[in-house]
Amino acid sequence: MSFSERRARLGRHWRVRAGGGLAVIVALLGGAGRAAAAPLDEPFVGGMSFDGPTSANLAAVYWNPAALGLVRGFQLMVSGSGRLTTVNVNRAPINPATGAPGGTMTFPEARARDLTWPSPLGPNSFFALSTDFGGDRFTIAFATYMPYLQRITFPVSAGGDEPTRYQMLTLDLRNLLLAPALSIRFGSDFRVGFAPGFLFSTGRLMFAEDLALDGGSAGLASDCMPGVACGAENPRAAARYDVSSGNDLGDAKFSVTLGAGIYYRRRSFELGVAYQSRPLGSDVPGVEVAGQHTTVTLPPRDPMGGGSALNCPNGQSGRCIFGDVSYRLPDVWIAGATWRLAPGLELSAMVRWLWLSMHDKIDIRLSGPTLDSNGHELPQHIVLWRGFKDVWDTRVRISYWWRERVRVGAMLRVETSAVDTAAVNAAAVDGLKVEPVALIEFRLLRQLWLGGGYGVTFMRAVDVTNSVFQPELAGMCVDPPPDGGGGSIANPACQGRLAGRARPTAAGHYTAQTQDFGVTMTLKF
Repeated sequence: MSFSERRARLGRHWRVRAGGGLAVIVALLGGAGRAAAAPLDEPFVGGMSFDGPTSANLAAVYWNPAALGLVRGFQLMVSGSGRLTTVNVNRAPINPATGAPGGTMTFPEARARDLTWPSPLGPNSFFALSTDFGGDRFTIAFATYMPYLQRITFPVSAGGDEPTRYQMLTLDLRNLLLAPALSIRFGSDFRVGFAPGFLFSTGRLMFAEDLALDGGSAGLASDCMPGVACGAENPRAAARYDVSSGNDLGDAKFSVTLGAGIYYRRRSFELGVAYQSRPLGSDVPGVEVAGQHTTVTLPPRDPMGGGSALNCPNGQSGRCIFGDVSYRLPDVWIAGATWRLAPGLELSAMVRWLWLSMHDKIDIRLSGPTLDSNGHELPQHIVLWRGFKDVWDTRVRISYWWRERVRVGAMLRVETSAVDTAAVNAAAVDGLKVEPVALIEFRLLRQLWLGGGYGVTFMRAVDVTNSVFQPELAGMCVDPPPDGGGGSIANPACQGRLAGRARPTAAGHYTAQTQDFGVTMTLKF
């Protein structure tokens, strides 16, 4: 048997085994729902392509800047990904008097459907260029992409028919990174890379705040209806906050990140390890969003103009309500290895460790003369509890070159949940996920390569029966002793309130469906 025949047979053998393994996994999960990646994480930086800490393409700026040294000549890479996501929320009935789960007050299904297309300097896009100066010692590159983002939008109803309004109606957190990178070779097979980043953060959050919760354990609010309890989740006692910075580069707050990595090769084995730091140099821990386009809408029951947005006092023009949002982003560790099993046949494995447990809350502070006006009683400091935990993202990929013009591959991605079951809510639907991905890359012209990929993420539906969000904590905190804490910070109810857990319950049934697809173009000179 000739060498070419042995190579072809071995290639067919591995393709059959990889395809069979993926088919078994898909069949086992056939009854599962589909969901996106962990909140705030972009799992496909560089697009749906053959990326990783040992891969010779420009996505190495993120995955491992040391691997940039494998990129030859001058290259330019542009990729764009699309994402179709549908999230369904079916809240459990609650007690209409207390707001606790279990009762006669029911909610209609809420559905968020988002189709995201790539745009320049926007979500799901990647642009990079590099040069090795005609040698193999130094390689420099520049890239722009969004490693951290989260987008979800639920319908807004004029009649108050919004089951998710107290958790989230619109969430759009964007973090654009501009990153130069350098790779240096030491010896023959060892490389070190660095990639500092300049992070620009924007965002928008729209949600409702239940102003009756602090009226005591019975949910009383004297100006909801004089002398009458508002009841649980009464839309007449809900103010709407829309905190927005705008999405232009001039609207963003600035911070910096640090990235570094190493790459080593010995014969047919390659190893890469990289680190991406959390944002540094901000005025707050994490990143900050300046909500200069903030509006607050009074609850319908408010005698000071209920149902309308707060305006500036007489004699003032323009906006006079400002919001400031802060939250934490993770440190990220990435490690991976590649084995060249035969000519043209590669097996790669990698893992990412995202320290998302640092992201415990979203802190919102508002200011403006209208908020201080008598009769409004609008909260000016709001905490949205997140309580994320660390995430492990593991991937195994097998790929095969056919006549050095076409490369095909199959990848399996498994990712742990960033959210405990009790903490799942409309703003954070997550669980253990399995995603099969198909990849292809081919040379269209001498200098032009095109690639594409498609993936579907499988995650079983989540049932929340014991939600961490407990509306009774608000009343238990403000009620006088012995039944309540009287506002004492030592009281557990007040601690939960300060952490952002004294909100309407998120108990219910959650499902999500997501499909990822993308195209990559690379010019090589």
